[in-house]
Amino acid sequence: MNSISTPEPSLSSRAMLCSLSISMWSARKHDPEASEEIAQRHGAQPDAGRYHKVLLPKAALAEVQKIVSEARQDHYFMTLPWDDNGYRVLPAAAYTDHTERMRQLSNQFTPAIDTLTQQFGQLVEEARVRLGGLFRPEDYPAPEELRSKFSFETKVMPLPDAGDFRVTLGDDEKERIKRQITAAVEASLQVASRELWQRLYEAVSHLAERLQAYKVTGDGIEHPFRDSVVTNLVKLVDVLPKLNVTGDPELEHLAAQARSSLLVDPQELRKSESVRTETAKAAAAISARMAGYMSGYLIPVPNEGRAA
Repeated sequence: MNSISTPEPSLSSRAMLCSLSISMWSARKHDPEASEEIAQRHGAQPDAGRYHKVLLPKAALAEVQKIVSEARQDHYFMTLPWDDNGYRVLPAAAYTDHTERMRQLSNQFTPAIDTLTQQFGQLVEEARVRLGGLFRPEDYPAPEELRSKFSFETKVMPLPDAGDFRVTLGDDEKERIKRQITAAVEASLQVASRELWQRLYEAVSHLAERLQAYKVTGDGIEHPFRDSVVTNLVKLVDVLPKLNVTGDPELEHLAAQARSSLLVDPQELRKSESVRTETAKAAAAISARMAGYMSGYLIPVPNEGRAA
């Protein structure tokens, strides 16, 4: 009985494009009069510098800024580069995780703006005292306008698919444009794949360097390392299979090696010199193989380190 092969899913069915758009009021304002006064006081040209007033104390926007920073970091971590227009590649396998994380942060963002809005009148009155002669009421939005200066939005759109190009053109021209679309998508995904390799390479290399530098002496610890040296690698190895939208088998293999050889409890790495040495050696070997692969040649990885 002849078997029927299943066609490989198209790239547009394995990934999509996603953007994260966040806006927020900076609470900073250029003061031309203060800038001119400072320039005159120091005998400088008027364009020698710009004085920006901090309209609210740092703590007032700290929670909002923390959420925004986490959102941007997590969005970049769970997506891959695409173009300069704000969109990034979001693999279908990572869609649920990405959507849930952005929803969590959006749900934190809104209450943080609510709190800021409730406190805004008091913060402006405090700024009147804090800024003294630099205070200008017109620098501040009206309370009802404040919310409009903050937004948190994600957008999803499909990857370009040559098969969906149906504009009425001559056959030759249509095929030429389809080839352009296919080539552009493939080139962009190669860039995305290289970034994924670079992420893993940097995390593994950093682990090797930190473990090799760590020393226990009679005077204490030289070159200590943070838990994040390991925990960041754990996060990356966990998400990497979902981001490997091109299905690169060598990358999958190296990520599996990193999982089996390098994900060791940081406390154990600090306590045990033998575990630390073994893990550092395995990390260096994987790092060397990745460097060779990215340079166009492969370095065999010795069968050292813990078994899977």
